This record gives sequence, C-alpha cells and structure tokens, in this order.
Amino acid sequence: MQTIHLVPHTHWDREWYKPFQNFRVKLVYVIDSLLQILESDPSFSSFMLDGQTIVLEDYLQIKPENAGRLKDLISAGRIQVGPWYVQPDEFAPDGESLIRNLSIGRSISGQFGKPMSIGYLPDSFGHSGQIPLILQGFGMDSAVVMRGVDTEAIQITEFRWKGTNGDQVLAVFLPEGYSSGMFLPENYRGFRQRILCMIRKMRKWASTDQILILNGVDHQFPQAQIPAYVERFNQDSKRFSLQLSSLDDYLDAVRAENPDLPTLSGSLRVPARNRVHPSIASTRIYQKKRNREMESLLENYVEPISTINWIKGAEYPAGLIDQAWKILIQNQTHDGICGCCLDEVHREMDQRFLAVEQIGQTLQNAGARALARRIPADGLLLVVYNNALVQGVQVVRARIFTKMDDFTIQDAAGRTLPYQIEGTQEVDLAEKSIWTLYLKGSEPAKQVDIRFPVEFDFNVGYRVFSIVAGKGNSLQNPELTLSETTVENDHLKVEINQNGSFHLTDKETGTVYRGLHTFEDRGDAGDTYNYSPVPQDTIATSQNIEAEYEIVRTGPLTAEVIIDYPLSLPAKLADGDQERSQGLVPFPIQTRMTVQAHKKRLDIRTRIDNTVRDHRLRVIFPTGIASDQTWAETQFGKTRQPVRVDDQGWKKKGWKEKPLPIYSQQRFVYLQGEQGGLAVLNKGLPEYEVYPDQRNAIAITLVRSVGLMGKADLLVRPGRPSGIPVPTPDAQCPGSHELEYSLYPFSGVLGEDQIPDEASRFNAPALAVQSRLNYKRFSRIYGVLSHLASLETLTGHLSSQLEELEAGDFKLATVDDSRLAITAVKKAELGEALILRLYNSSSETASQAALQLGIPVSSAWQTDLNEEPLRTLENLRPGVYRVPAVEPSSLITLKFQLAS
Repeated sequence: MQTIHLVPHTHWDREWYKPFQNFRVKLVYVIDSLLQILESDPSFSSFMLDGQTIVLEDYLQIKPENAGRLKDLISAGRIQVGPWYVQPDEFAPDGESLIRNLSIGRSISGQFGKPMSIGYLPDSFGHSGQIPLILQGFGMDSAVVMRGVDTEAIQITEFRWKGTNGDQVLAVFLPEGYSSGMFLPENYRGFRQRILCMIRKMRKWASTDQILILNGVDHQFPQAQIPAYVERFNQDSKRFSLQLSSLDDYLDAVRAENPDLPTLSGSLRVPARNRVHPSIASTRIYQKKRNREMESLLENYVEPISTINWIKGAEYPAGLIDQAWKILIQNQTHDGICGCCLDEVHREMDQRFLAVEQIGQTLQNAGARALARRIPADGLLLVVYNNALVQGVQVVRARIFTKMDDFTIQDAAGRTLPYQIEGTQEVDLAEKSIWTLYLKGSEPAKQVDIRFPVEFDFNVGYRVFSIVAGKGNSLQNPELTLSETTVENDHLKVEINQNGSFHLTDKETGTVYRGLHTFEDRGDAGDTYNYSPVPQDTIATSQNIEAEYEIVRTGPLTAEVIIDYPLSLPAKLADGDQERSQGLVPFPIQTRMTVQAHKKRLDIRTRIDNTVRDHRLRVIFPTGIASDQTWAETQFGKTRQPVRVDDQGWKKKGWKEKPLPIYSQQRFVYLQGEQGGLAVLNKGLPEYEVYPDQRNAIAITLVRSVGLMGKADLLVRPGRPSGIPVPTPDAQCPGSHELEYSLYPFSGVLGEDQIPDEASRFNAPALAVQSRLNYKRFSRIYGVLSHLASLETLTGHLSSQLEELEAGDFKLATVDDSRLAITAVKKAELGEALILRLYNSSSETASQAALQLGIPVSSAWQTDLNEEPLRTLENLRPGVYRVPAVEPSSLITLKFQLAS
C-alpha cells in the first residue's frame, strides 16, 4: 500500500505584488486562524510555516501575547518553523549572507522549539551548487526544491544532489510545485477527487511507495476540514494510506525504503519544468550593488574591527550587528533582491539598505577611531586596517587633517614611506564636531588626501603609521609611463583607440587583449523576471563612434584615463514592443580608468545617466581566448559554466523558458587559455554572458530597464506572465548610475589563484583612520570648562572600554596559504571565543596550511556552521595551528577560546 503524505502549509512571500504591511495584515489573521484550529483539534497534527522564521517576528510584533501559544505548538512539533530566517534567493547573496540567514533562522526557531531540519527552498529561482555545502555545515542532509531540476536527466521525485564542492544531500523535487494540494475542496467528495487526481500525477514521479502532496500555496489559510477528511478517505480507500504529515516524516519514510537514486551535480538552473528567470541577475541593478556594498560593510569592516576591539577589552556589539544582518537579509528574499516586486516594495528595500549602512558605518567609524586613540603616541597616528583580509600590497587612500606645512609618514619600525598627494584644501576643524561647532572661533587646518602603498603580511589586523613633521617622503618621480594614447606600468600597457576601446597588454605573457571595453545596447521587451529580445531590434554599439579621451597623471603612483562616449539610443519600445522608437536620445557615457604603479589591475568606473527606457546596456571585453567554458565566483568558491547552451527544440519539448547562457557571478568571472587568461572583477554587477561570435567576449550587464513586473508571451518565456502585469517605472532604473569593475590579466595557474585576492582588494579597500584631530584652541576651552561638563562621544565611550594598547602593528591572524581566503572574522555566538571562517578558492586541496594568531588562546577547534566543535586543532608551535585540509570550493570554521 502506498502512503500519501499530505503536508499542510502556507507559502509566505513577505512582500511581492503587495507591500510588506499589506501582507502582514493577512499574516495576523492566518496565524490567528492556525492557532485556533490546532488548539481546538488535536488531530490536526502538523502545519509548516514555509521554512522561515521571520513570520514569527512579524506576527508577534502585533500579537506578542500569543508567543506562549506558538511556543507550545512548535515545541510539540505541530507547527514546523525554520530553518531559514527568510526564503532566500540563492545567487545574489554571498556565502556569509546565506550562512547568517540559516544561523538567525535556527536561533529564532530554537527559542520556540526545534527548527525544521530540511533545507526547504520551494520557490528560489534556481539553486546554487553550494547549497549542499551550506546545509551540511549545519548538520542538514536534505533539501526540497522546485525550480531548475533537469527533468530530462531525472524523472523521479527524489535524487542525490551533489554540490559544487562534492557534498551531497538527499533532495526532493516538487514536479507539481509547492501548491500540488492547494485549496482542497470543503466538501468531502471534491476533496477525495482532488487527492486521487494528485496521486495519479505524483505516482509517476515517486521513487518509493511514499508520495508527497503539499496542501498550500501563497498566503493560504489553514483548512480546518483536513484531519476529518483524511480519516474518512482512509476508511474508503483500499489502495492508499493518506496521512496528515510533515516533510520530516515523509523523508524519514523515503530513507527507510533506501531507494537507489540518481545524482544531479552543481547548480540547478534548467528551465525544463519551471521557470528560472536568469535575467533577474540584472533587474534593478542598483539594489544588487547596494546588497554587495552592505555585505562587504558588515563582513570586511564592521565585524573584523568590532572583533579586534572586543579582543582589546571593549564590548562586542552583537545585538547591533545581528540587527544589521537581519535587516540586510530581509532584502535578500527570492522576490526582493531579484527585483521583481512592486516599486513600493523596492523603495522600502532602499530604506532597509540605508538602515544597514547607518548601523554599519556608525559601528565601523566609532570602533576604528576608538582603537586608534588608544595606541600610545606622542603625535598623530594613521591606523590602516586590512579590510580585504588578504596579504600583499595595497595602495591605500587616506585623509589627513594637520597643521603642519609638510609631513612624513613613518611605519612602526621608523621607516619613511613615500606617498602621493591627491589634493589639499583649507578646512575648519571646528566644523567637524557638533560640540565645537557652536563655540566661538575657528580651528584652521589643512585637509590632505594622500595615496600610499602599504604591505600587509597578515590577513586580519592593522598597521600603524606616524604622521611626523618634516620633508622627504612625498613622491616626486613618476612610476608610470604616459603618452597621448598609452599608459603603462611594470605589468600592463593600455593603448586607447579612437572609439574609446583599448588594447591591454599583459607584459608577463606578452598577450594583447584587443578592442576591450565597448558598449552594446539592445532593446528589452521583457519584464522584471526576464530579458526578452525585441523582434525588430535596433542594436547600438560604441564600435564606430568617435570618443573623446584624455590621459591624466594624478600623481607618481596613479594615472587616469577619462573617456567620453557620445552614444545615442532609441527612447523606448514602439509598435506593440515589436521595435524600438525611431528618434534617438543622447546617452553620454563617461569612463574613468585608473592605472596604479606596480599593480596588475585596471580599475574602471563608468557613469551613465539612464535617460531611455526598455533596454539593456552591457560592456564588452573580447578575450580572444579559445575556451568553451567560463569560471565565475560562487559562494565559497568558483563554478564552471558552458559558453554555449543547447537552445534548440525547447518549445517542442514543452520547456517553460528558453535556456540562455546568462549566468550569475559573485565578484569575478574569467576565461582561461594555455598561457593565462582575463578576469573581470565587479562591485555588485552579478550578470554576465560570453559572446562566442565576438572572440569569446565577456559581456557584463550594467543596467537593464523594464517597465512591467510581469508580462505575458515573451519570446523567451511563452504563456502567462510571471508576477502580475503592473507598471514598475522604477525598474526602468532612471537617473545616474556609477558602475565599478576591473580587469585582471593573469598567467598560469598561480595567476588564476590570485583572482579571489584581487577581487577582495577591489571590493574592500583598506580603511585608514587618523588617531585624533588636533584641537589646540578648543582643548584649552574644554580645559576651562571641564569642571562644568564631561563631554563623552560614542568614540570616546568605546575608547574608554579598551585597554591601553601596545604601540605598533597588530596582526590578529595570518594564513600561510594564499589559496585559503578568510570570509568571516567575528565573536562566537556563545562564549568568549573568536570565529574565523576560511574557504578554498583554488582548484587544489589546501592540506598543509598553518594559521598564526596574535593573541593567546586556551583551546582551538574546527567547528560546524553552528559553531559546535568537531575536532581539536593541531598546535604546531606557540600561537600557530594546523588548518585541517580544505577541499576546493569548501569552507572550514575555526573557533579559538580566548585565554583568560
């Protein structure tokens, strides 16, 4: 007899085609109804709250008096919550965001009972190949998925999902979606007919005698009649046993039969049975940028600086950091960060990004300055934090306020460092603080912006430099060679062409990459979910324009190439979206490229004023590299994707969407040949494609403009709209946009392994903080007034918590294997312990790495992602620990108990 597992649930899009507060009103009534039904009918034994816990927070903010009732039902296993905080998109968030999403969700679940132990992901637009790694890190060995499963490779419900790094989970495919048993009829006859209909459909897919039917859909109320109808069905049925069940019960029953299952590997993005919407990677690109900026703010600045301060005696601001993470993760839902909600929803998301920035920058600035003030010195100091968390040289930008006519910069060993002056201006220090602003008089000083090279021989920590009166270390001799059309350093030569493109020579290999950096603009007849080509498109490029450019020496260390592209584009779509309008609108583009001395990286900042609609703008980099695959960064590693996909016969096969070679990346994508290759780094530009007919050009989407949330019958997606057909003028992305990306040519395998480090330096430049401002005049005033008032700023308050620091540099953590990248530096969730998380960014196992700590610890472990110890680390010598072997695209979490 086959067992039919009927799982009641609701799928809760917190915000989508209505704003959050609209849906929250309904949520209150849904959970009120759920509580009443479960408490009045003990036979209603199971209900799933969509695998996320934010619904509990949203409900209890309105009805806190019902927390006990929820806890009783969750503890009894009758309501399943977690493991996620929100249902995430799996491609835009970085790895740490997905980990924190699960960590927060499991923590909230634990306050009410036990979190669901399944990676429930019913509606993500495809699935990252690193989800098995992350789930296994939390001790979860199963997942439930819907979109992206290759149903030509498998035709059964259950399969083994092998992640990018090789970790596996038991996966359940939902061929009829999470709504297979939605809105079951209130009369028994209709109920029975629907159940039998679904059994017929699902039996074709089942690999065992266990069949899964999900009784729910978006925002569905619980159906009180279910338990009674289940009992009556079983009285009538001789062939099937229908039980009100949970996903855990269903998976336990499947495992008990021990089926022989096929394996799918890597990311799941095949649109055979469900749409995966690859173009969401470029929808509302401005929010993709903000997401990446805020992830970097928390991971590279706030947490490492707060951790150092905590180690030095200050309180760790766990509650504030957790709040920032929660607000950020609320923006990473599978509809939100993907860009396919109402404009009103995305405006609320903008405010949440702003809230994260306000919390993060306050913690960053106050913490960094507080620590700088506690370092003993006779004069002014400049403290430079290694926020990239990688070793090597960085050209650091700093702003110095001084009353000296000239100054030198010296490191902790007394060595004088050269620097480049980028700008000076007279300022009034009295205007820098609200406490001095209202006092009479001024405090004149010079603001000097400088750039200077800093060598970091550690991953986590800071370097200390003295600002001393004197002459002699301001750079004078040029370190770059310039002409009217070229600029070059030791590693690169850039030759500007008349149309604004350029040839880039990698001096190490002699490879010349020709015709880089042209622009391509196509019409877009799609919606917020999908790019769709215009049948009679007018494609505009910068290939045949005459650009204006200028090469400017900004100093001995840097040069800028400023290029203006006088592009003109059609204003919008016309003729029922069959073509673009005839009139052209000026669409000027300005690019600033920065070449730094001794750096094998070309940084690019492009500014556009998006004055047209219904289009997609890309920047194109022809590589000339003969390769049929790309490598791109994914969470905690890299993934390989084909340059071409088989897009023939997809309609005939009944696929829901045309397969397109449009892919998501984290911070870089590259093509590699025999000698080396070319990587394109980015700051929040996640969509790329390779054009094989243009010398394998890497195309990065800069902006995509569409005017409807959902649209029916697209060329790439026939049938109903995804979402609803409401106008979304904000998704046209009007106004100014500044896009940042960088080119990194590399040679051989060693060069390839350096790409993640360069991406880290590009995305998280070092933060330089001056120890104090020199208020001589106001110091005297404060001295007189000190008996009347005690002025305490946040920086001063934090500084008072810190112990007296040692002079000189502080090296918290140093890893001797560059293949291991640090992705988290934080205080442990529980106890006085330091957490470091590392991942292997290379294609080889890192098996002999050592980690040196700059603090005394009493014990050291490898942990899981719950921060629960797995094994003790080998202590090689005082302060140095062996890092256990880390496979490619895998991660490891280390925990160090601070010595008392």
